[in-house]
Amino acid sequence: MSIAFTTGLGRFIAGPRHEDNPKDVLTFCVRHLVWLFAVLPMVTFAQAPQVGWKPSKPVEFIVSAAPGGANDRLARAIQRIVQDGQLAPVSLNVVSKPGGGGSIAIVYLNAHAGDAHYITLASSAWMSTVAGGRGTVTHRDVTPIVKLLDEPIVYFARAASTLKSAREIADHLKKDPASLAFGLAAAAGNPLHLSIVNGARRAGADPGQLRIVVFNSGSETAVQVSGGHVSVGVSSPGSALPLTQSGKLRLLAVASAQRLDGSLSSLPTLREQGIDVVATAFYVMLASKGTPPAQVSFWEEVFARVV
Repeated sequence: MSIAFTTGLGRFIAGPRHEDNPKDVLTFCVRHLVWLFAVLPMVTFAQAPQVGWKPSKPVEFIVSAAPGGANDRLARAIQRIVQDGQLAPVSLNVVSKPGGGGSIAIVYLNAHAGDAHYITLASSAWMSTVAGGRGTVTHRDVTPIVKLLDEPIVYFARAASTLKSAREIADHLKKDPASLAFGLAAAAGNPLHLSIVNGARRAGADPGQLRIVVFNSGSETAVQVSGGHVSVGVSSPGSALPLTQSGKLRLLAVASAQRLDGSLSSLPTLREQGIDVVATAFYVMLASKGTPPAQVSFWEEVFARVV
């Protein structure tokens, strides 16, 4: 089976990590935002795994979110699948390098150029950092392994909030775009942020007046919303679920094309509430620049088994 890596880059928002001067932050978005990702050239690696290389020491599995964030949870799930399922003769050690919209993790990865004992799980937050020109390394400075998955995005508020639906969020924004503060992780301009901007536009509000606060992880976002420090949180479902289940948060909508399965099957989509917005975050596996094909092939095979 051939494993291909594909991803996209758009022109995104460059902004600070707090609420100051939000109109300046989003002026670029309003004027120049490309709403569809421009697909990078397809990179396809050898179909047959190349023998002769396997890890000779524990592997550092680098994640760009703080412990408890979506990246961290996904990396630890992969770690358990690989090791408990004995999918590969490898020991994975999850190493957190949060900050910089994912750039800190990528810089650390590339400090070990050409060595697949160091791999990273990168999210669309890092891609938006690259697109905004705020990273010291870009997609051209890493070796892609595989696009792993897309993840849905949910909207939520404090349980004690007067907000009961995404439709009410749109109504607030139409009256006063600065009336609500939105929390998200881990970089301005990522798909979470774009979903808010698109929702504001659909509501007839000026996206340049939105108040956006960027945190280091989705779990941190959930905590800040539950504490009443920001009005609405936007994150992966897993970041919001623990505090939702404990009664501190209320889920308002999912930004998927259709409802989710399982325990979230009753959560309506944005579209169902009259807001024509669909958005997902994505995750990719990367090795450092200059990683030899035999090492890339090893990880291709491992992640094919994981999936």
